[in-house]
Amino acid sequence: MPPVPPADPSAALPPPPAPTSGSWRQRAGSAALWIGLGFAFTQAVRLGSSIVLTRLLAPEMYGLMTLGTVVIAAVVMMSDFGFSQSVIHNERGDDPDFLNTIWSMQLLRGAVLCAVMNGVAGALVGLAHTAPGWLAGSYADPRLPGVIAVLSLVPLAMALESTNLARAQRALALGRVVRNEVVVQLGVTALMIGLALHWAAWWVLPVGWLVQAAAIALLSHLTLPGPPNRLRWEPAAARTAWHFSKWILLSSALTYLFREGDRILLGGLLTPADLGIYAIGALLVNALREVIYKLAAYVGMPALAEVSRQQPQRLAAAYRQCRLPIDALCLLAAGFLFAAADRVIGLIYDGRYALAGHVLAVLSLGLVALRYSVTEQYLIATGETRQLYKRGLIQNLTLYTAVPAGFALWGLPGALGGVVLAQASFVPVMLHMQHQRGLLDWRFEFGVLGLFPLGWLAGWLVR
Repeated sequence: MPPVPPADPSAALPPPPAPTSGSWRQRAGSAALWIGLGFAFTQAVRLGSSIVLTRLLAPEMYGLMTLGTVVIAAVVMMSDFGFSQSVIHNERGDDPDFLNTIWSMQLLRGAVLCAVMNGVAGALVGLAHTAPGWLAGSYADPRLPGVIAVLSLVPLAMALESTNLARAQRALALGRVVRNEVVVQLGVTALMIGLALHWAAWWVLPVGWLVQAAAIALLSHLTLPGPPNRLRWEPAAARTAWHFSKWILLSSALTYLFREGDRILLGGLLTPADLGIYAIGALLVNALREVIYKLAAYVGMPALAEVSRQQPQRLAAAYRQCRLPIDALCLLAAGFLFAAADRVIGLIYDGRYALAGHVLAVLSLGLVALRYSVTEQYLIATGETRQLYKRGLIQNLTLYTAVPAGFALWGLPGALGGVVLAQASFVPVMLHMQHQRGLLDWRFEFGVLGLFPLGWLAGWLVR
């Protein structure tokens, strides 16, 4: 029996690539602007919601949510296969078979993570009944398993996100993506405040997280252009995705251990009061690190991947063009905060947190090394994901030795020095990788360092 042709001949054709009007430089500039505006707006909304919700919810609700987010961060980052990066990098990033295979793999991962987190919640319930002495402090709270169980649905909701979200990042068309995030942030904030006004229960915060993840997934299907997703398994596409992503998995696990390592180590070395001072000092630096990482991963990596696919002879020049704004932001911010840290802390917090200014000043120096995050995104863009684990391995070895040693010798200042040393420990490796690929320009590397004293001067003027 002859095959039946499709009713609409166009239905048999692959979808057009994601829209790419303008040069990659223009689209990268637009994407960076959207990310900056979206980050500023969402941070302002988070701050406002935090001020309101902390007056409606008891402090232990935030403590339980903190433990729940530690669990979800662990399972998500320990199993990060880099599916979005695979779509952005791969030449088949607009092929429905490839996209649907990625989406199916994404769903499978989400279901597994949901099951793992429910297993953790069940284990806590079992321990509470069979060996209650094993649990202490917040871990013994009977509400914690419920928090983890609700949050277990978040990875499943995230897994439902359309691959058109990755296609939008691939095309540097982030306007709708950011608008969706802002709309969802506003809606979820209003929802959580409304729930807290009526119930003020332990489930308000985790339900807010779940609704946010589900809403973003829904809007990714309704508002982003591209082919609809359906279950599909193409062995060749799955093998390609796994070959690209397996090293990202290892790198992400190491990144999680490094990102949480300072709190893991200092939690056992400092008093709760001193740990609180450290947390306040690290807060602003971590916010800056987040926006810099977003710029590198959501703008730099897609731009470099596009140049690598279409104009590989211009890749070195494109790399330096991506480096310059990231370097400028890192070095100016590091210099400014190093000089004005005490002033910044004094403006925001009361005198009890004055010592956080010293913490902020020292940790700001870590931003100098963060500029090489573009080099890491270059490796992802060119498919060299095997190189990524080296950074995490070196940083973790340094962190978990330098922080305890520094604290033993010089107390908190020594521990802070160990954190900064660990953040900078991978720079020689990145310089070597640049040299191997013909990317190293010593005039550029040393020339941009002049931005640090400019930032310091600006900080000194506002002290």
